[in-house]
Amino acid sequence: MKKILLLITSVLFTFTLTACQSKDDNTIKIGVSYYPFYSADSTKPDLLDIIKANVEENGFNLEKVVFLNYAEANPALANGELDGNLIQHELYMDIFNQRSGATLELVQPVYHATFALYSSIYASVEDITDGETVYLPNDGVNTARALLLLQSAGLIELKNGVNFQAGIADIISNPKQLKFIETPLTATAGAYDESGRDLAVMYPTFARSLSLSGNDERIYLEERNAVSDAYAISFATRTDNANDEKTKVLAEALTSDAVRKYLEENYAWASTPAF
Repeated sequence: MKKILLLITSVLFTFTLTACQSKDDNTIKIGVSYYPFYSADSTKPDLLDIIKANVEENGFNLEKVVFLNYAEANPALANGELDGNLIQHELYMDIFNQRSGATLELVQPVYHATFALYSSIYASVEDITDGETVYLPNDGVNTARALLLLQSAGLIELKNGVNFQAGIADIISNPKQLKFIETPLTATAGAYDESGRDLAVMYPTFARSLSLSGNDERIYLEERNAVSDAYAISFATRTDNANDEKTKVLAEALTSDAVRKYLEENYAWASTPAF
């Protein structure tokens, strides 16, 4: 009798374990943090909702894991809690890998975000008065991106040869004597709003939190070139699962006509497809 009970217990345990593994094997857990991959408004489909049926047709369930703090999505991916994430560009990922010893890699660029200088006070770059304050993201790689944008706008000049590593100390000419305040990427929009919306360099997804869309308050757009193309928001995963079937299925879905159409119809003011 004891042997039978042990056998039944063993079978049930094996079945349960297999069922759990099967569920995990058939689920693609993808970390998201902001629009267009995640929307707090459940009545409006986000980009991943659009490709869910496509992914299911290929044998997988798509599970969004939402991070209110986007910086937590890379550690979760590195620790094996996710199959991938959609929160970053290559330069941000490279810095994370260098600092953490992780081996994340990009599988597929999805879109180029329209980075811009915003102001509710000034109609153009030429109108900006001397001594004005500009809010910038403070996370290093996006600080550099903001400074490169200001340089292309003719507001500052950086040391020759600096690009992705540029910092405030690399400014060699500042004819309008602009002042710079660095804030967390997700807090830049709030700081800009609280200060009276004079000047800030922001991503459209955070400008959207202030109900800004289209060309609202944008006075200068980032130029598209070989440098800015490196900032494409991309699907990232770990090196150990970069060639998994899950990864291939999701990468293919993210480059579908449905995704391109979604971006063009719902987010054209803020993005350009990167595939």
